Amino acid sequence: MNNLNLDKYLNIVNQEKEKRGLTTYIPLYPMLRVENEKLYVGVMLTDEKDPVWSMDKQIKPEYWVLIDVNEEKILEFNKTDEKDFVVGNFIPKNNDNKQQEISKYTVEKTLQYKNYLIEDIKNEELPLQKKLSSILGSEMEIDGEKVNINDYLLSNLEEEIKTKINDLVDILVQSKYGAITFYYDHLFTQIIHEYKSTKVIDHEKMKLCIEIMNHYYDGVIGIDNFFNI
Repeated sequence: MNNLNLDKYLNIVNQEKEKRGLTTYIPLYPMLRVENEKLYVGVMLTDEKDPVWSMDKQIKPEYWVLIDVNEEKILEFNKTDEKDFVVGNFIPKNNDNKQQEISKYTVEKTLQYKNYLIEDIKNEELPLQKKLSSILGSEMEIDGEKVNINDYLLSNLEEEIKTKINDLVDILVQSKYGAITFYYDHLFTQIIHEYKSTKVIDHEKMKLCIEIMNHYYDGVIGIDNFFNI
């Protein structure tokens, strides 16, 4: 959590779930929920063993909590089997767009970084290399053949470069998708502030919150229904 203090809602839920003996259940990131044209903070709970970030899973949270936005007190602590958060038709989750988005970004960045490193190895030299090249030339005889030194270095490093670039791009993608929670926190806070001031619920911003949470929790289903807009 960042300094916008959404963790206060998690603290509220954690205290209550301990009282109920639900020690193995973990609250997910605070969300929003609309009921009877009123705005609430909502928190889903899943078992600690549930792989909520796994794209090939479909986990429906077993518990969910409704919190008053003004008093910041729990109004409902529901078991989903007894009171479902789904109202009307269930909205299925679609991870295809995210997968395509990630794949396209990964391919583009991998190619970009690979080309940059290849060009750097082939065309750039350390100061000492430049000095030696000016005296000895850029080619040397290796195994009876004349080869360009930089091309020779590249041929020996190419596989390692590919592996390192793949690792780097994986880290990059993970960090960028992790950073979307900062946008979420700002949207979340703006929606609540506007509601408290004007009693208006910004549905467009809530739709963005839904999109972010669907991206963040790949394995959790029912997020669209939970916001209930």
